Amino acid sequence: MSVTPEQFAATAKANVEAGINSASTFVAAVFTAVERVSTLNLATARTAFDDSVAFSKAVLAAKDPKAVAALNLGAVAPAVEKGVAYGRSLSVIGGDTQDELTKLVEAEAALVGKNFDSALETLFKNAPAGSEAAVKAVKAALANANTAYEGAAKAAKQVAAAAQASVEKATEVAVENVEKGAKAAANALKVA
Repeated sequence: MSVTPEQFAATAKANVEAGINSASTFVAAVFTAVERVSTLNLATARTAFDDSVAFSKAVLAAKDPKAVAALNLGAVAPAVEKGVAYGRSLSVIGGDTQDELTKLVEAEAALVGKNFDSALETLFKNAPAGSEAAVKAVKAALANANTAYEGAAKAAKQVAAAAQASVEKATEVAVENVEKGAKAAANALKVA
């Protein structure tokens, strides 16, 4: 059995259509991430402006330098918390986008692998007599490569998850330390 030009053309057309669909889905995921980041940035800028106006009014209403210092100290922890929340939101958007794009790439790789396997099976069916050992060796090599790829992908996901957990823990500790420092400074200001 040999491949006809019509079969070749049909396969090529199907591959091009699949590529266009994959590219469209990929770009849509990226645009969604950009939209989410833009929305987050706009909301953050609006909140920062509103907080700035409120802080300026409070400073103008303060009666003495001690009150201004207390306002400044009182603003530190909320500002840090908002910065951390912003970072976490960016991290969530990035993680969601990474997950979506990873699934896309994995699905595309699976499809390419399936098509490759199918083409190899057709080729192996038409292999000359006596080439069974070579066919078996190629199949074993492909199985080993697939196993290695799956192991590497699993390890990469575990490393990414561990890194994310470490960043979240470090951020949590930093926020706690800033809050403790601000409280200690506020207490010192009250005593003075």
